[in-house]
Amino acid sequence: MNQLLTINNELHEKWRRILFRTCVMMGIIIFMAECSIFIFNKYNHAFSPAIIRYLLRFLVLPSVLNLIFISGAYFILKTEKTPEKTRNYTVAILFFLICACVQCFHYTFPPILCVPSIAVFMSIIFADLKLTRLVFGLSNLSLILAFLMANFEGRRDVKTIFLDCVVAGIMIFCAYLGAKVLTRYTNEQAHSIHDIYLKQMELAQEAKIEPLTGLLNRRALMESLNQYIYISGSCNQSIIIAVIDLDDFKLVNDTYGHIKGDEVLIALAEILRRSLPKQASAFRYGGEEFVLLFTKQPLNKVVEIVEEMRLEFSQQAFDFLEDTHNITFSGGIAEYLVTDWTISEFFDKADQALYLAKGEGKNQIKIYSN
Repeated sequence: MNQLLTINNELHEKWRRILFRTCVMMGIIIFMAECSIFIFNKYNHAFSPAIIRYLLRFLVLPSVLNLIFISGAYFILKTEKTPEKTRNYTVAILFFLICACVQCFHYTFPPILCVPSIAVFMSIIFADLKLTRLVFGLSNLSLILAFLMANFEGRRDVKTIFLDCVVAGIMIFCAYLGAKVLTRYTNEQAHSIHDIYLKQMELAQEAKIEPLTGLLNRRALMESLNQYIYISGSCNQSIIIAVIDLDDFKLVNDTYGHIKGDEVLIALAEILRRSLPKQASAFRYGGEEFVLLFTKQPLNKVVEIVEEMRLEFSQQAFDFLEDTHNITFSGGIAEYLVTDWTISEFFDKADQALYLAKGEGKNQIKIYSN
C-alpha cells in the first residue's frame, strides 16, 4: 500500500512539473504575443489611446501579474513542508490565473472569455473533484470580473458583452460537466488498478508461502538473502542463518506415515514462528529442512534462541509416539563475515555446521568456524 502511495505521489510530482513548465511557457507566449500585437498596431494603425496607457493596460500589467503568479507558485512548490494536496492545487490554480488574466484583459474578443474552461479541463490531471469544482467556481468569478471591467471601461456595448459572457458561462459549465465525468472515470479506473495491484501483491505473497506449515518458502528465502546481503554491503548489517534439519525424520514417515510426519513439521513450524524475534524470519527450505534468517542480532543471542527452540521441540509430545521417544532436530549456524561470499557459499557454511552436529550425535547446535 505504501509503495502504491509513493508511486502515486511520484506521478503527481511529474505532472506538477509538466503543468508548471506549461504555465511558464504560456506566460512567455502571451508576453511575446502582446509585444507582436503592439508592434503590428503601432506600424499599421493609429492608436486611439495613448501609447503609454496601452502598454500599461495590455502589456506591463498582465505580464507583471503573470510573473507574480508564477513566482508565488514556484515558492510554494519549492517549500518542503508544503503538503501534497496543496502542491496539486497550486499548479492547477496557477494555470487558471494565467487563463483568467488573458480573459479579463482581452474580453473584447468573445472566444477569449472561454479560456478558463481550459483550466477546468486541466484540473482533471489530479482526479480531484473538489479541485475541479474550485477551478469552475473561480472561472465564473473571473467571467463576472471580465464583464464588470468591460462595463466600467465601456469599450464594448453592454448588451453584446453580456451575451458573450452568457455564452462563455455556458461553455465553461459544459467544460465543468465534461471534466466531472472524466474525473469520476479516472477515479474509478484508479480504484480498479489499485484493486488489481493489491490482488497481485496478495498472489505474489501467497507464492512465497509454503502451504503445509504457513512459513515462507525457498523462493522467499533466496529473495530475502539477496536483499539483506545487498544492504549489508552498505551499512555493515549482521546476517546470520541457522539451518535446521529433523533427526531421523525418514524413520518417522516410514513408521507412522506421512500424515503423522506432517504433524511433526507443523509443530516445529509453530515453535519457530512463536520463538523468533521481530528481525528474523523462518523458512521451510524443503522436506524436513528449515532455515532461520536473523538480522541485527548478535551471534550469541541467535545461538540462545535456536537452543531454546531445540529444547522446546525435543520436549514436544506427539500422540502417535511412545512417551519415552521424542523427535529432535540438529542445527548449523553461520554468520555472514566475508563480504564476497555468494549466497551459495554462505548457505554452505551453515550446512557444514549442520553436518558436524549430525555427525556428533544429533539433537544439538553447531556454529560454523574457520
